[in-house]
Amino acid sequence: MPRTRRLFGLAALSMSMVATPGSAKAEDKIDYADGPTACRAFHERNERELAEWSKTQPSVPYEYPRDKNVLGAPWGPLTEGLADTYDLFLASLIPHIGAQLRTETPAVVVSWPWQIPFGPAYTCSRHRGQFTVRDFRFHRLIVEPGLVAGQRGAGVFTRGGYRFLYHPSDWVVGAGAGLGSTLELSGNREPVRASLGPEAVMQFGHCCDASYFTFAVRYDRFFAGEARNVLWGSLGFTFF
Repeated sequence: MPRTRRLFGLAALSMSMVATPGSAKAEDKIDYADGPTACRAFHERNERELAEWSKTQPSVPYEYPRDKNVLGAPWGPLTEGLADTYDLFLASLIPHIGAQLRTETPAVVVSWPWQIPFGPAYTCSRHRGQFTVRDFRFHRLIVEPGLVAGQRGAGVFTRGGYRFLYHPSDWVVGAGAGLGSTLELSGNREPVRASLGPEAVMQFGHCCDASYFTFAVRYDRFFAGEARNVLWGSLGFTFF
């Protein structure tokens, strides 16, 4: 019995240490703000806190920059930059995979949707203990080159458009819609032609840290060619 009580006591002590606020998990806490006004105030507070923190830091003597060589060449800055922004690098290079329905047989779609956010920040966040504020903007421009391969052959396209994506700080899934035009440049037994059509979007991830999975469904109405009504969707990794 004494040994049993001792084991239960150790277990209770371990549980209390894990649940105690201010433990090793404190650095994982994130502060948020929602709305343009709140985000501006959030940025101003961050700058004030950063200035106060900087005053308490010791001065650093100047150190002459030296080449950071890897395998005899100055690859150091490049590899360090890739390590710091690997998620942006992967989101830019890894294609989105999807399917397109223009006949009875679906075609495979591979595309690279690049987004350009603009407008005010509607949601922002900062990890506690750090001074980097992450912004999430609901408005973004889309440029999306891609390839289509199916029963009608292979084709090349690019799509441009506008997307509105609503993703508050307490949502794990964001939702949005957009409007764009797909320009088919070659293949699929069609002439060079353009379309106009809407899209519905779902974004999976926690705002505002970068890196999400985005699912988009689109309808294109082309102004020329045989298959004028095209429905397609895609899923992939995005930075914004």
